[in-house]
Amino acid sequence: MEFEALIKKYKDVVDKRLESFFDREIRLTSDQFMRTNYLFLREFVLRGGKRLRPIAAIMAYIAINGRDDEKIFLPAIGAELFHASSLIHDDIMDEDDLRRGKQTMHNKFSNWFLKQYGEKEYAGKLFNKWSKRFGVSMAIIQGNMLYSLGESCLTNSDFDDKVIREALSICNNAYKTVNEGQVLDILLALKRNIKEKDYFDMALKKTAKLFSASIEVGAVLANATISQRKALTDYASNSAITFQIQDDIMDINAKMQKGHDIGSDIRKGKYTLLIIKALELANKDEKEKLIKILGKENSTKDEINTVIKILDNTGAIAYSRKIALGKIKEGKNFLKKADLTKEGLDFFNSFADYMINREI
Repeated sequence: MEFEALIKKYKDVVDKRLESFFDREIRLTSDQFMRTNYLFLREFVLRGGKRLRPIAAIMAYIAINGRDDEKIFLPAIGAELFHASSLIHDDIMDEDDLRRGKQTMHNKFSNWFLKQYGEKEYAGKLFNKWSKRFGVSMAIIQGNMLYSLGESCLTNSDFDDKVIREALSICNNAYKTVNEGQVLDILLALKRNIKEKDYFDMALKKTAKLFSASIEVGAVLANATISQRKALTDYASNSAITFQIQDDIMDINAKMQKGHDIGSDIRKGKYTLLIIKALELANKDEKEKLIKILGKENSTKDEINTVIKILDNTGAIAYSRKIALGKIKEGKNFLKKADLTKEGLDFFNSFADYMINREI
């Protein structure tokens, strides 16, 4: 089966399994407010997404043992719940209003509170309105719940206890690492003279770790050898770095769609590989303009275009693209050592190509 057909097939499977998963949780919950919690989680997770992590887990399982076995589907959706958990917390830290074109979780709960109780002044140390305090508090809890639900997808699966314990260990380690990556991401905005190493350290932890963990869980449940697991996780880490770099490039390309205005990362002051390299290569005038506009939330379209022009003129875009291509090549070399089925090898080679060629 071709790559696109496999992606569609298993995305449909994952979406249906997620629907059933949340419908069951809602059905088993008698408390009205807890039902609201699960309804909000259901809507948040199902509102969109490419489902790359659960699909990668499924295909890693198939690529090792050659069987399309339904029992991998429940652990696979756990990867999506883990991912959604991190998105909820990420939105709080970034103070974002929208996720995939709809309200972030903290905004959903803030608005729920306003409809139920109206606004209430609150003389707190962190918040001055009850709706904000309630929304952020509930969203933190929702993110925690999703991680717990993700683990339950492993513990309630039909696999042997030994591989389930190993898979849980992988998930726990990934959860810690992703949080370390989030710490580094926040600190990047405060540092000066940021280097490429700082960016890659952050991206490996925040972006790559969950992707590689998803693949490794699929491989472990298929009883992969240590060498197969290492080859797959090395492949995944390199491919995920490419995914992040392409994500950064998409943010400054009007023809590519990320679900928000062009230059969002620039307005947020994010030190992407593009920005880091441009600051290194820019002349004095270009550097002053970059520093002045970077992190300016109300930047005009002309100011964003000025930054994009500097990124292009300094060669930062071409450089980032070159790095991404190198990561794909490196990842594919690791893949050769994984001893996969032909279908699995073809799929993950195409998956790597998708990481750098995607436009959404």
